[in-house]
Amino acid sequence: MTTLIFIRHGQSVSNLEERFTGQHETLLTELGHLQAEETARYLDSMTIDRIYSSDLTRSMQTAEHTAKRRGMKIVPDTSFREIYAGLWEGHRYEELRVMFPENYEKWRTDLGHARPDGGESVAELASRVYGGVSRVLAENRGKSVAIFTHATPVRVMACRWFGIPLEEACRVPFCANASVSVVEYEDDGTFRLLQYSYDEHQGGHVTRLPKGSV
Repeated sequence: MTTLIFIRHGQSVSNLEERFTGQHETLLTELGHLQAEETARYLDSMTIDRIYSSDLTRSMQTAEHTAKRRGMKIVPDTSFREIYAGLWEGHRYEELRVMFPENYEKWRTDLGHARPDGGESVAELASRVYGGVSRVLAENRGKSVAIFTHATPVRVMACRWFGIPLEEACRVPFCANASVSVVEYEDDGTFRLLQYSYDEHQGGHVTRLPKGSV
């Protein structure tokens, strides 16, 4: 059995400013670092043999809190990047409603078929993330692995965990910042979801995407 622990990055400056970040670079806020440290402490009770992270800074910064507590190295992996959002990147959600009304509405209401203007589709993102997960499982059979990543990659993985078609991805709620999802995979590919978007260890520090943005 192989255990995968998925962690979304802590609150970023773009999260705080209500911007659609995509693969645009942004840093963790002070609260984001606090969330990341709280999550690192929560993970102390779990076995972790290897740490992977999206190579985007906000994810790497979050992973560093766990890596430092354990004296471990982080393996950067582009497979776990957030969606490439093209012309949307860096814009506030309220701007996207005006600039790209049709496609942004599809993002909010029909996520599985959505594609940010000039960016990759959610289906393309899902294929990238699924491929990365398959590779991690093959490379770490029988181990426990932490994967630090972003909201949309966790959401498309959750479609598989909950048995929901990607086309109905809007049924799956986005996970909170620095939340933890744990899945056990058997060698035959079957799996058991132990928890999704767990954030109770953060107490009053939990942050999520603003209502109406997704």
